[in-house]
Amino acid sequence: MNIMEITSATGTSGAAVHCLMLSRELSRRGHNVTLVCRPDSWISRQMEDDSINVVISDLHRFPPDELRRIAGIVREQGIHAVHTHMSRAHFFGVLLKLFWGIRVVATAHSCHFQPHWMFNDRVIAVSDYTGRYHRFFNLVPKKRMHVVHNFIDCEKFTGKCADLRLRVRESFGLDDSALLIGVIGNISEKKGMSHLVESTKQIVAEIPEARLLVVGNGRLEFIESLKSQAHRLGIGEHIIWAGQRSDVPDLLCALDLLASASLSENFPVSMTEAMAAGLPIVATSVGGVPECVVDGETGLLVSPGRSDSLATAIISLLKDRELRNRIGEAGRRRALKNFSPDAQLPRIEEILRIAAKI
Repeated sequence: MNIMEITSATGTSGAAVHCLMLSRELSRRGHNVTLVCRPDSWISRQMEDDSINVVISDLHRFPPDELRRIAGIVREQGIHAVHTHMSRAHFFGVLLKLFWGIRVVATAHSCHFQPHWMFNDRVIAVSDYTGRYHRFFNLVPKKRMHVVHNFIDCEKFTGKCADLRLRVRESFGLDDSALLIGVIGNISEKKGMSHLVESTKQIVAEIPEARLLVVGNGRLEFIESLKSQAHRLGIGEHIIWAGQRSDVPDLLCALDLLASASLSENFPVSMTEAMAAGLPIVATSVGGVPECVVDGETGLLVSPGRSDSLATAIISLLKDRELRNRIGEAGRRRALKNFSPDAQLPRIEEILRIAAKI
């Protein structure tokens, strides 16, 4: 197939990473892929030495000259289907369909009320939770909705050596005696970070060698408020603020478990990565999390907004190395079976073929 992927992402995000991996995997599987992305975007810089055809566009809709230009490229290259990612790209794709009759598939990475979703030929939701939202609020017909979980490059997160674990820990001033809890992703209110900080007080009261490693960026004011909360609770020295990092696979091998206190989650890619790395998960049972983490098998799920429940679950795993190893191995097997490119790509290919009517 000739496929055009369109993303409006500017920085690094789960949707941007997914679009990059998807474009490369589709190309690897023999498809002709054209990627449309915004100027100076993170994804455009990743494609500089790639064989994929890259088209730079700011994706403005009015005046319609850019829509006409991209529609012309679709015709010239014989594109069978356009596949969009993120809001600006989604609306751009719908306009291509409405004015030029171009076949369009949109992947829903999040939940927003946007009535234009109903006009896509097909919609891919990254979780059942996300799919239900778009069917109910954006009126996407059931027959045009498909659920395909995001995939990860499992090989990046497996087979890490033991000395790497020690090197990463030493970079944070830790040795192997520390019990290291990791949280990875955007630092925001909806991620329940204040609950995780609060739970840390209970955790270190029982396990003084426990440390929390926070990886990710967020609003400076909110991060400062979390640091102030930690100091008020007397646990400031137990939390390491690592900021945004590009070496997540290395960081994962230094952890003993991954934690999430999220209040809302479409599909937690960071958890599938941690599972591939053989880590047990402690997370809140929200959104698409139960579709990723099997409670009692690949992790422990707790109710959102309950710092005490979160702390109890984390303590139970930190105190039992054998249980951590057993759950971690089960998570690795689940990640390899369910969240690898080979598990998910054929489903996306089939949806694109259906949309293109070929």
